[in-house]
Amino acid sequence: MKRFLFPVLPAFAVVLLAFGLAGCGAQKMTFLYPDERVDMALWGSRTPALYIDTITDLRPAVQRQGQGRFLRLTFPKDTSWEAPVTRIYADALVQDLEQTGLVELVPLASQADYLLSADLLSFTCELKRSALSYVLTGLIGGAAGFALGDDASHRAKLAVATAAVGMMAIPVPTDHRAEAEVRVTLRDRRGEIVWQRACLGEVSDRSHITPTARPDQELVTRNLTRATKRANACLFGQLRQFLHEQAEAAPTAD
Repeated sequence: MKRFLFPVLPAFAVVLLAFGLAGCGAQKMTFLYPDERVDMALWGSRTPALYIDTITDLRPAVQRQGQGRFLRLTFPKDTSWEAPVTRIYADALVQDLEQTGLVELVPLASQADYLLSADLLSFTCELKRSALSYVLTGLIGGAAGFALGDDASHRAKLAVATAAVGMMAIPVPTDHRAEAEVRVTLRDRRGEIVWQRACLGEVSDRSHITPTARPDQELVTRNLTRATKRANACLFGQLRQFLHEQAEAAPTAD
């Protein structure tokens, strides 16, 4: 066992270098938000006019800056996004509101029955790996190289190389998740708060990923978009109930 273990540490140094090079010139992250039409219109009453006022970024520093390279990764950091996170969420919010028919979005605050502001409390992905994933894939690759070598020196060099290849090529079960938490505040024409709610959307999954892979874009598209959909669906369901109650309480014209 020990003779197969020795290639893992120098191979890990090769992997460290690969991680460093991978961070250079990386493409900006995009938020490929899917269409999903759900009819939430308030039938039998006038559709309220809504103006989207401000989107405020209140995420913790670890989400803004990103964290980790090997075992537990938090991403994307702000500089990795193609646009500010507030604009990314604002676009998703507008898209979902338009596709529900719950409100009529208006371009001017003076045209609105309500002004909506949102606080982005969380908007992030996480990927968790175990140290064992590096060791096992390195051992598998190193053992293969050791067996293929012609002599002791050649076996040692080949084992280091194939251990690094093993870490970069052998997929292992990996946990990943995403969450989007948003607090929405609704104000009337006088600027008074009439409704406020916060919702958390979460997605957790597991898939086979190599220990050195950084499929950030794939996981953002796969997990964070769905987490955002869930957060918005939670908010819209409660918002619809409020608007329905307001419509029923409003005096009817004779």
